[in-house]
Amino acid sequence: MTVQVFWDKGIQFLNLCTVYYAVQIIRCVLFSVIVFIVIFFLRKTVFENHVFIKGALWSMLIPVLFTGRMKFFYENRAGVKLFSWLTAICMNHLWVCRLYLCGVFLFAALLFHRRRKLKKMVTCMEKRKIDGTFIYVTDIPVTPSTVGVFRPKIVMPEAILKEYAQEEIRTILLHEKIHIRLGHLLFYFLWDILRALLWANPLLTTGMKFFREDMEEICDWVTIQSSRGKAFSYGQLLLKSMRVLQAESEDFNMYAAFAGDKEYENVRQRVTRIVRYRPYKRMASVGILGIAVLFVAGTILWTQKVSYGRYNPDECITVYDAETDKVLIQDSKALKEACYYDENDIYIESGALQELTRDSGISGENIYIYFGGFYKLPGIGGGGSYAYLETTDSGESIIKLKYIKQEDIFYRILKWI
Repeated sequence: MTVQVFWDKGIQFLNLCTVYYAVQIIRCVLFSVIVFIVIFFLRKTVFENHVFIKGALWSMLIPVLFTGRMKFFYENRAGVKLFSWLTAICMNHLWVCRLYLCGVFLFAALLFHRRRKLKKMVTCMEKRKIDGTFIYVTDIPVTPSTVGVFRPKIVMPEAILKEYAQEEIRTILLHEKIHIRLGHLLFYFLWDILRALLWANPLLTTGMKFFREDMEEICDWVTIQSSRGKAFSYGQLLLKSMRVLQAESEDFNMYAAFAGDKEYENVRQRVTRIVRYRPYKRMASVGILGIAVLFVAGTILWTQKVSYGRYNPDECITVYDAETDKVLIQDSKALKEACYYDENDIYIESGALQELTRDSGISGENIYIYFGGFYKLPGIGGGGSYAYLETTDSGESIIKLKYIKQEDIFYRILKWI
């Protein structure tokens, strides 16, 4: 393989991958809009006062990422009618696919940069050990926060450490530890992945506020019950934080949270939610989590079952013009009867193929036959095998040809991804 051939095949491979992934992700965007609306409706109506169920509803967004290869888009009448235009745009306008994937990478880079900047900021803070827990102390009047995913760090403003009693500080630390224990930092990270992949859905960016509210409410309830305190005292602690931090900064009326999100812009609503606290059974909350996990796993398995595989055998046989690559005859019953193949050779009934070429109004000279390949999705193909035929008028009833298998590095990678 020459350098030029390798380069051309590489460009073709990248273009195919661009279309393959963009088509899937853009379909997921459309599904995510519908799922988000359903979640938002349920959390505002049926499950408004069911804290743990309301939080578990957000897990419905995870299976959305696995819906892009569903056969529904090709084999269901409604799916074809609703989504065929999208597939056609992506297939016929490569720049649309490139533009969308560029958006994914740029959005992901922005989120990664923010997280990295925050991590560097925290590592420069003073590290202290309070009540057996290492925390990072800042002079900036910010709300206590936990940052990081795999190595979470608790950040506490100096003002709170000076003004709060030991028991109050212990409650705040417990709240942040529960965030870590419940996996909320991982959930926020997964939400960022969703936002990057499905950036064209603006609801995921605006809706992060509601997602964090629900996680915060769960954490508040667990903290109150774990500390054996009362909702009234816990609400007073939150209001005290507001007063202390406001005294430290004239600009705190913005309630800017440490991580850059306005976590406490609706403090009044949060206190109202805390007032609704009722003791709960731990096994019931664990059961809700288990149901959510089973739902996500079951939905993902179901979508995989009704989706196309990583690659799918292509039984089509196509005749191309050797000079222009124009399709001459494609996957007709007569063509399959005229051509058949084994592991090494293709056999062509010259009389039947001549009749097909005459019926199609072509010369039957300088053609090649493509067969035995695979496709990633219908219309988005992979490699295959081909054989050149100079003329169908060879004088032999059965023409036997050695065919060439496409099994280069790009073929293998495309089959695997």
